[in-house]
Amino acid sequence: MLRRRLGPRRLHPRPASVADLRFVFYAVHTPGTDAPWQPKTDVSLTELKGKVTDLDGQATPLNASALIYNSYGEYLLHLRDMREDIWAPGCWALLGGAHEPGDRTPEDTIRRELREEAGIAPRRLEAFLDEEVQDADGLTVPVRIFATLWDGDPARLRLTEGVMLAWFPPTTVPRLRLGGKTLDLIQRHARTPARG
Repeated sequence: MLRRRLGPRRLHPRPASVADLRFVFYAVHTPGTDAPWQPKTDVSLTELKGKVTDLDGQATPLNASALIYNSYGEYLLHLRDMREDIWAPGCWALLGGAHEPGDRTPEDTIRRELREEAGIAPRRLEAFLDEEVQDADGLTVPVRIFATLWDGDPARLRLTEGVMLAWFPPTTVPRLRLGGKTLDLIQRHARTPARG
């Protein structure tokens, strides 16, 4: 009876895609663990070797976030929903999110996320840095952080996720309840010369 509901039994599992393998390899190979990165020449299965030929032990960011700042040197922060099933519930954080099918690059990801979450369409995005963060499940994931100048009014935006958006000067940010590495990222960006 159980077998009928689940369908026919598979003798051979479906092969994983290259993206699935990359995630598994990078999730397992977390800096600070005892798991060694095995050289490609030591991979014995021909099928597996073909799927890992371009892996180098360095995770390529798929997720992306945006440091949005204005001409006054303030930073736009997003107050996240108070839900236990998301990253940094009830905290102020950068706008951003995860790679979805159709996103070819981290820049595609952040442009889509900004458009979907807040209706922001920045003219120019500059890759600021790549950072490793812990997601809601405790996994370390690489995130590409972009920076962009935007002088808009967040009160006029139609926010589709979270509670609100607001501008904060860097001196006020340390007094907020922040998600992840938000404070460090803002402080590092605020110290960079010739923003915008």
